Amino acid sequence: MMHPHAHTPTPLPLRVLAWEITRRCPMACTHCRGASRNLPYENELSTAEAFRVIDSLHAIHAHPLIIFTGGEPMYREDLETIVAYAAQKGFPCALAPCGKFASRERLQRLKDAGIQALSISIDGPTAEIHDAFRGIKGAFQFALEAMAAARDVGIGFQINHTVTKETRATLRAMRDFAIEQKATRIDYFFLVPVGRGAAIANLAMDDVETEKALDEILDLDAEGSLPVHVTCAPNIVRKIKERAHAPKSRFNGCMAGAGFCFLSHLGELQPCGFFDKSAGNVRDFQLDFPAAFKASELFQSLHAGPTGGSCGTCTFRLSCRGCRARAYALTGDPLTHDPSCHF
Repeated sequence: MMHPHAHTPTPLPLRVLAWEITRRCPMACTHCRGASRNLPYENELSTAEAFRVIDSLHAIHAHPLIIFTGGEPMYREDLETIVAYAAQKGFPCALAPCGKFASRERLQRLKDAGIQALSISIDGPTAEIHDAFRGIKGAFQFALEAMAAARDVGIGFQINHTVTKETRATLRAMRDFAIEQKATRIDYFFLVPVGRGAAIANLAMDDVETEKALDEILDLDAEGSLPVHVTCAPNIVRKIKERAHAPKSRFNGCMAGAGFCFLSHLGELQPCGFFDKSAGNVRDFQLDFPAAFKASELFQSLHAGPTGGSCGTCTFRLSCRGCRARAYALTGDPLTHDPSCHF
């Protein structure tokens, strides 16, 4: 018997679904939102359950971009099977591997299944910096080999780079590194201190440092050498308005609960991966994702925009929206101001 919300005709405000297909990961990243460990996790969504989640979205003609992430998604032996099922239903599919298992042969199989793009994290232009941040020796080499394999099989990839007080000085170097690797884009992720990242909260930049970093990123964008993006720093929307010329790249405000959803390895819906609060579980709705999404009061409140603090009265309330994950992590209130902005 279907859940009573299952046939609600209202379309989902969903453009991107990041799906943590497993939490297991061979890395030990200092900032890991899920504090992932290199061991099997119990009760993860099965292949059959994944199919039902996909079917529920397909049934209402909702086909967001699905980013299969983790943990390390390549630990799933059924990854190609799930990707192929989603792709055959019309979902664009991307993959976010750590690089360790991204051989040419495996990437070719994933491309054949339907993976259209990759995102690979690099947190410094040298092995010393990246390996220290990722917690294992050889992580940088794994990433280099993964990017080479992606080039060989013809899958485009973007580079994700975590921005902290320590990596702030390498923004240009990382852009240049991404160009050398023939990446399609570089995405600067501003640290949100959750999971293991809570232990390095002192490395999160304050509002003044964030402003300077965003100015430099917009300067890099203006050079037009490579498309750039920022994640968890939606105040770049305001910074753009302060400039004389429109950016060359496309930027957006916070999408948590407003176009973006994170689905955990246990079936929990979250506004984003860094927003450590469940908005419901698909298992409680017979694997009906739209029903779970529409029943969530948290998603409804986030979609309406922030209401508290300076974000609640800001001119950019519905365009920037402030980082909802950071607001929740640092204040406990997902609808109040984003502490990384001093506007």
